Amino acid sequence: MKRKIILFLFVLFFINNLLFAGDVDANESKIPTLVKIADSKYRFGEVIIDQKKRTLEFNATTNQKNGLIEYVLVHESGKVHESLFRTKVRPQIMHACLLLLKVPVESRFFENLWAEKPQKLNFEKSKIKIEVFWEQNGTSFSKAIETFAINSQRDAVLREGVFIFTGSKKIEGTYLADVSGSMIAVYADEESVINSSDHDSNNDDVWLANGKEMPELEVEVGLRFHLP
Repeated sequence: MKRKIILFLFVLFFINNLLFAGDVDANESKIPTLVKIADSKYRFGEVIIDQKKRTLEFNATTNQKNGLIEYVLVHESGKVHESLFRTKVRPQIMHACLLLLKVPVESRFFENLWAEKPQKLNFEKSKIKIEVFWEQNGTSFSKAIETFAINSQRDAVLREGVFIFTGSKKIEGTYLADVSGSMIAVYADEESVINSSDHDSNNDDVWLANGKEMPELEVEVGLRFHLP
């Protein structure tokens, strides 16, 4: 157990250098401390990491119930006009947490998506299941996040288990997702931390909010990421 904790902290040190180096002026005071709160359970800023269950949890707010969307989740400073949920958690922190639990970045996704003849690739090692849970009028709800986005051409919600950890670009020391606020995209975005691999992920005018399934606007929800 002690060796696992030491390894965990070493990985965190590596991630800090990988993601946060070059962002000292803007982010030095914002890099959270990893705090152990229970066996195999840690708090990293506003994110709860369960090393044993391989889950991440943090809060978000219902942002949009109708109309075209390009994102499931953005930072509160991001493109909130086209996202189902918004959060105070920085994209870079979410990325760091995924690396802490050793989820590999899927580097082949975009090259294959934009290829003239895309291949059918296996993304299983980087696939992430995301659960949304909340309470409303005394009733508890829990639904797969794919339930909330509809493909208007196919008249169907996102297939379950389509989200992939693609990581965001870092150019000249700037982590682009922290600039754009892009976190979980249904329309492919190379600056987003997580992207959908479903049909039409390269089409920006087919995705709609599923208002019948969404929580009410401005309701606080929890997001739970189940990692491979």
